[in-house]
Amino acid sequence: AILPLDSRRSRPRRIARVLPRAWPRMEAAVRADGGGGGEGPRPRRLLVLNGMGLDTRGDTEESRAYFRSCARFADYDRHIRRSAQELGALVEHVQTNDLEECMARLRAATEEAIVINPAGFSKEAALAECIAGLGKPVIEVHYGNFFAKGAQSAVTASCSGLVVGAKLDSYTLGMRAALTALEPSYREFDHPPAGS
Repeated sequence: AILPLDSRRSRPRRIARVLPRAWPRMEAAVRADGGGGGEGPRPRRLLVLNGMGLDTRGDTEESRAYFRSCARFADYDRHIRRSAQELGALVEHVQTNDLEECMARLRAATEEAIVINPAGFSKEAALAECIAGLGKPVIEVHYGNFFAKGAQSAVTASCSGLVVGAKLDSYTLGMRAALTALEPSYREFDHPPAGS
């Protein structure tokens, strides 16, 4: 199941679907806190999707030792939401341990860009294929530098960008990169230029 975090609890809660009615309230909160520019353009919408195992990250000594971190899912959620507010973006943060649900949520995404930590789905060719067909910026992020452990991600080649090893700030940098990829100036130095 897709599990958005209930801010009043430290564990994800199961929901049947993401409620689009929440967007106007979230947008109003971003604007009230100075993000989104008041009368200016609407805040950009981002999906931050965490894959298999992120819901239990930091819960066991084994997890803390492997990832060299005691950060729990609630810490990830708090950081992601704070970063989105600072960036003036609206974020839907979800986590799923089911590959089919992960891919279904990606395909159904109405958000303008996506930040994904595939976590336990990093080696899934089906996920890489799904991402390749999305037609929108997708930034892959990881808390640690998995290259230093000799690991690889099959998803990376299908993504627009990759941020690793910046701990929770990997999400902040990933969201910034996703927002930047939506700007017309993002392709200014591409070669050959668009339309050539």
